Amino acid sequence: MPAPETFCDVLELLNRENARYVVVSGFAVVMHGHKREILDLDLVIDPSPREAQRCMHALALAGFTPSVPLPLEMVTVLRLFDGLSREVNVFVRYHIPFEELWSKSESVRVGNQVARIAALEHVVKVKQIQSRPHDLADIEALRA
Repeated sequence: MPAPETFCDVLELLNRENARYVVVSGFAVVMHGHKREILDLDLVIDPSPREAQRCMHALALAGFTPSVPLPLEMVTVLRLFDGLSREVNVFVRYHIPFEELWSKSESVRVGNQVARIAALEHVVKVKQIQSRPHDLADIEALRA
């Protein structure tokens, strides 16, 4: 199972391309202090065409290709994989609008990079909405 540092090269390229993204889900849970393994990197991206293209360009430079050949405007989330079997999920639509996520996100050091991480209140809110067993366990751990 990958650790957040496994994705430093991806974060570096996103940052270098000035992509507007916010890290959510398990990765954000870990960055907010709950020690658990993560499976992938989940990103909510700015859905405007130019900004979405910037993000997808950075992910392509990192070696990620979509699991299905659909344009972003046709999906809610696009799963991408690289040659190392790492997974990045790109959310174009999310439970919280991008601008709200962006405005409250935090810049957090991940290894030798900085990532935009969803605010704790947003991480908890989405996990409450989803209410899967692991989401409820994450909420309990984050509030401890």
